[in-house]
Amino acid sequence: MNKPILYSDFDGVIYDTISVAIDMMREHIDVDNRKERDYYFRYLLDWNELYRKAEIINDATKKLAYFKDSNIFSDVVILSKLCGNYDEEKLKRDFLSEVLPQIKLITLQYDLHKTSIVNPKGNILVDDERKYCLDWNNHDGIAVLFRKDIIDLENNIINDLADITNTNGVKRLIKKL
Repeated sequence: MNKPILYSDFDGVIYDTISVAIDMMREHIDVDNRKERDYYFRYLLDWNELYRKAEIINDATKKLAYFKDSNIFSDVVILSKLCGNYDEEKLKRDFLSEVLPQIKLITLQYDLHKTSIVNPKGNILVDDERKYCLDWNNHDGIAVLFRKDIIDLENNIINDLADITNTNGVKRLIKKL
């Protein structure tokens, strides 16, 4: 069996853009209204301001660089959805080329499934969205849910990328190798 590829989401896992964007929106819309929030994200959000305000979560870039250089995974790839805004993709690519030039970024449009772009079978996804984790698991991958305030290694929930290899699912997968 080949070593798994580690796929990591970007927003909310590596870079804290989600909570910063919500804070920016609060002044203008009802953030509990999904339609308003989605519209603001796609058409009104100042992506340059967002990237100036957001911060790296728990040294995530250093931890991904470590995993890339380690012999644990066959590769480390960032797999990120886009809202459809050109500034968003350019800023992600510029940011990552500066802090993680050795790691490939794959972007996909918001309405596509990550499982339609890459093969999840036997590979790992770290994502902050439960629905993407469930889809990944349903396609024979191992999903690790990222939450800033929760850790439950038995149920594959982490709040720090350093704990990926300590989760129950990833330990079982690596043990098979």
